[in-house]
Amino acid sequence: MEEPIFLLCLLLQKLGLPSGEEFYYHAHPEGSLVGGLFQFKLEYFLAPHMVYGYLAMLLILVLALIGARRGEFIPSGLQNFWELVIETLYNFTRDNLPDPKHLKRDVFPLVFPLIVMFALFIGVSNFMSLIPGFACPTANINVTLGLTLITIVYYHILGFWFHGLGYIKHFFGPIKWLAPLMFFIEVFSHLGRIISLSVRLFANMYSKELLVAILLFLAGKYMAPLPILLLGVIVAFVQMLIFIALSIAYFAGAVEEAH
Repeated sequence: MEEPIFLLCLLLQKLGLPSGEEFYYHAHPEGSLVGGLFQFKLEYFLAPHMVYGYLAMLLILVLALIGARRGEFIPSGLQNFWELVIETLYNFTRDNLPDPKHLKRDVFPLVFPLIVMFALFIGVSNFMSLIPGFACPTANINVTLGLTLITIVYYHILGFWFHGLGYIKHFFGPIKWLAPLMFFIEVFSHLGRIISLSVRLFANMYSKELLVAILLFLAGKYMAPLPILLLGVIVAFVQMLIFIALSIAYFAGAVEEAH
């Protein structure tokens, strides 16, 4: 299959910077050891999923600055959009976290900024692939695995922060004589979360990209990919929602008392 054309990567190549899928398959340029190491690192920093990940972050930052520039009492335009997005995420996060009355401290301020970051970055990245010449960062396993590791590490940090060493009780179950068995089961279940959370997002976005490429190759450039693109709009939103919903569930489970 012909290599896709990513506009930003093509621009970087014109500027003499290593960017594009061919750097995954071709040999690295010859040169000194220091130059070779630098070139190797630069290639990965400018890989397509990284370049378009930077673009997604830049778009979020620019739109947020424009939307918050005036801060009118009666919102309009981008401010109205951002207030709707933040309020929706606020209510969704608050409704799915444990009641602060049942915890030593409120976990919401510790979780909400991360959920907003996940929702915006994953949402923009998912929808970015619907634009011709743009790559989908979340269609790369490295990106989704990185996001997943943030969730996994952070909810363990929250667990120890809220319960101290008592957080270990979450891994032993309610029956003492089954504790050794439950420990291994819980460890494997937590490791399984890494696979399920990262592969689910990656596989859905990558499969949509692959279907569009196959339809373009077999049936033409115009009407053939349209059904998949329409389906991609739904998939992009649903996969973002699933990722943040599961992340909130993991955070909630870590800060609740062990049963």
